[in-house]
Amino acid sequence: MSSNGRPPSNAPRFVISRPLRLVVGAVIGVVLIAALVSPVLIGGGTPSPRTCARTLRYESQPYVARAMPTPRLVESLAIGIGVLSGCGTPPSNVDVRLLSGVSRGAAIGIPSDTTSVYIRRGVCANAVKHALWSCLRSQ
Repeated sequence: MSSNGRPPSNAPRFVISRPLRLVVGAVIGVVLIAALVSPVLIGGGTPSPRTCARTLRYESQPYVARAMPTPRLVESLAIGIGVLSGCGTPPSNVDVRLLSGVSRGAAIGIPSDTTSVYIRRGVCANAVKHALWSCLRSQ
């Protein structure tokens, strides 16, 4: 052994030829690409649409979560406690709030879910976006 910590120059070295290194690199590249692309191909490429709807029971009435209409409804006074359930989550107590300009019999909100409005079953069932906003305000 030499004094600088290197092995002597006559020690056998494992040498891989350049073509073999290129083949190994190409195989590793293909495996990495396959690992990155396979979740997209197997999963269909797009997330599945949400098939469940969270429900809120307040004063014995069921309310169903729908996307917040535009323009957004504003939460106002706290009016009590409701039970939120659905989508694989256990039922839990949540604060319930009025929505400005909307009857509590039509829709209510909860502070922990600002992207949804909870609409009583049978109210504004087919309305979306601005039509939903108008329907809720007219109830």
